[in-house]
Amino acid sequence: MRSSEAGRSSQKVIVVGPSEAGKSLISNVLAEHTEAPSEQYRPTVGVRILEFDSEVRIAAQRTSVELWDVSGDAQYQRCWPAIKKDAVGVILVYNPEKSSEEQEVEQWFQWFPRSMGLAANQVLVLQSLRRSEGSRMPLPSKLAAAGVAQPAVVTADDLVSARTHFSQFLESVRQSVVDKQRQEEEDVMKAA
Repeated sequence: MRSSEAGRSSQKVIVVGPSEAGKSLISNVLAEHTEAPSEQYRPTVGVRILEFDSEVRIAAQRTSVELWDVSGDAQYQRCWPAIKKDAVGVILVYNPEKSSEEQEVEQWFQWFPRSMGLAANQVLVLQSLRRSEGSRMPLPSKLAAAGVAQPAVVTADDLVSARTHFSQFLESVRQSVVDKQRQEEEDVMKAA
């Protein structure tokens, strides 16, 4: 969490997952740039940064969000340290209808939230389903073992539901950041 103008907080959240999982679409929906899927697939080159305001109910304030939509292509791995810097949360997006993506999302979990030392409540897993009647699939075993919450399902017909999941996630992330800051301050006071 960083400070922005007029004392408002700024939250940097990274969106990662396999190629063609729907990361950019979900990012656009969260930033309220669209509410419907595009007919044409355009892979993200490196990273896209979307900035928008979001309401955090527990803090009763608006929070500035930087949503970093990361390419699903591992060729951009050299950029990842800069992308990870100052991030307070990660959204893992994958399509469980594609059998290969379960292992891929476990790898993305290792590359991002696990390597960043984020707590389980700083990770949101979104299952992006192309079919409108899709239902939630079980969480991949390595994510479940790490204590990550069950995935939220976002279908092509109900993309705006991602905003509700994101709002709840943002509240949890903000509380984690506040708790960590409080603990660090207490540790400094005890050491003095």
